[in-house]
Amino acid sequence: MLKLVACFVLLGQVSSLFDPTTCGQGKTCVAIPDGCITTSPSTCQQGISFKRSSASFLEVELFSNNLGANSAYTSYMAIGFQPAACAEVETASAMPCMASTPVMECSALNGRLMSPAVSWNTADPQNVRIDNAADLATAVALSMSALENANGQTYCKLTQRITGAPLNGLPNANQVFQYDPTQKYAILMAAGVTNGSVLTHHPHPNTMVSKMRYQF
Repeated sequence: MLKLVACFVLLGQVSSLFDPTTCGQGKTCVAIPDGCITTSPSTCQQGISFKRSSASFLEVELFSNNLGANSAYTSYMAIGFQPAACAEVETASAMPCMASTPVMECSALNGRLMSPAVSWNTADPQNVRIDNAADLATAVALSMSALENANGQTYCKLTQRITGAPLNGLPNANQVFQYDPTQKYAILMAAGVTNGSVLTHHPHPNTMVSKMRYQF
């Protein structure tokens, strides 16, 4: 079973949980259109933030203003980590940025409420379910501490162990993100609707890749 901690859904008229004023103060933020976080946060279509919450754990926020009112039961938001050199998000290059990347996601699969999961982008790239995803998610202590769908925004917060996770001997261990301090990572985000247990192909406005590469 995937671990779900203190998950809540707010459907009333409340302010967004994503707080752009704290970007650059312990957390790094990436959003589209480029630069919207600092110039006009209300125009951001979607974005992410990430920070080390401890020596071993990464905390990630994902938000999208492009999903529907019932998105907590019909949609997904996902973040990928790409250490390899890449040029385009998906196509038009020998190395698409989304190719061969581990993914953390908040996803509503089979009509159920969004929950945390890990998945894998193949070399094509195509997002696929990992056979032992639940075991891998447990090993990296993946949890979701917040989920909101209000005022046109869908928001979730994930935490995952990114160093020292007990993955030895687990199949597909290379398909879950573990941080390598010798690498710098391009950060990817995609959002869209789900179809059963599948993340459907995301329309171009709902994909993004960071212009910078990051160490955590």
